[in-house]
Amino acid sequence: MKLPLSTFTALALLSAFSAHAADTSFNTEQAFVAAAGATVIESFETLAGRGRTMAPVVTPHFTVSTGNAPIGVQTAANAPSPGYGSAAVDGSQYLSVYLADAAPGSLSFTLATPSTSFGLYLTDLGEVAGEVRLQTNAGAFSGGALVAQFPPLVGEGQRLFFGFTQDVAFTQVTLTVTGLDEAYGLDKVYVSVVPEPAAAWLMLAGLGVAGIAARSRRAR
Repeated sequence: MKLPLSTFTALALLSAFSAHAADTSFNTEQAFVAAAGATVIESFETLAGRGRTMAPVVTPHFTVSTGNAPIGVQTAANAPSPGYGSAAVDGSQYLSVYLADAAPGSLSFTLATPSTSFGLYLTDLGEVAGEVRLQTNAGAFSGGALVAQFPPLVGEGQRLFFGFTQDVAFTQVTLTVTGLDEAYGLDKVYVSVVPEPAAAWLMLAGLGVAGIAARSRRAR
């Protein structure tokens, strides 16, 4: 039996949904975007500004929780809290992380939907000796990955991109930054959306039935 064109289209879509990203880490936005496929970006532009607190930051795509250093939503480089050289990368707002005389520790990103890619910018990072690690709750990076180590020291408002893609979808990412009295900004977070298999098969079934119905009408 010859399958209608719409069925082939659906099969192609299903194949695209099933494709996996390679287990790779990135330190440039351009390379990450080329490998990550379809993503959404959260730049915190719709959030109300707030000074640094221990309360989570909630966005449509994920919730950011802190275990050690207070986090704030900055509406400008130094408002409503001092930014210490950090700034927005996309738009005018960003997250600010700082705990005086201590290491900032870990932030947890709990995703609204499963993802196979994650990337973000950190600003004014690396003014003291320390490191940056990313870890997922499933897949190749579930053991954690060291993505930056200082020295060489950078800081001074520089923008550093870190990201990764992996075969297995995850729902949580942990960002850990060490370094005594390190303050940094966080902005332009990328996540991908992994379609549920059931939704993909429903799309396939719907398109297939529509194609068969169209052929039946032409035959009549």
